Amino acid sequence: MQFGFKLRGLLIKTLVFLSMAVVAVVSVRFVEPVFAPLIVFVLAVLVFVLNRVINRRLGNMWGRELLSVGSSYVIYEKGIYVKPMDIFYPWYELKTVTNSINSVTLIFNDGTEIALPNDVGVKLRGFVPGIE
Repeated sequence: MQFGFKLRGLLIKTLVFLSMAVVAVVSVRFVEPVFAPLIVFVLAVLVFVLNRVINRRLGNMWGRELLSVGSSYVIYEKGIYVKPMDIFYPWYELKTVTNSINSVTLIFNDGTEIALPNDVGVKLRGFVPGIE
C-alpha cells in the first residue's frame, strides 16, 4: 500500500511552493521596488510550470492506465489505485487471487480484498499475476 496520487502531489507541491514563497519574500525585500512585480510574475509562472511537471511525473509513476472500473478503481501497469481512499496497491504486494463465478477477488499483503467484476478479470489476464 502506498499513498495515492492526491496526497503525494499535495506533499510535494506544499514543500516546493512554500520554499518558493520564502524565496519571493526574501528577494522582494532586498531588491529595489521596481523589480518586485517582475519577481512575483516570474514566481507565478514557475508555480504554473512546476505544477504541470509534478502532475506529469506523478501520473507516469504507476505506468500507463489499463482500465478504469467505475468511479472507484483505476488499474495501471504497476498496480491498482483505489480512488475513494487515495491508496495505490502495487502488484508485487498481491498475495492471492480468487476466481469465482461473478467476480475476481484480489487479496493484498495487508489483508485488503478488492472484488472486481469477472469481465474486468478477463481483461487483466497477462497483466496481473495470478489471474487466469
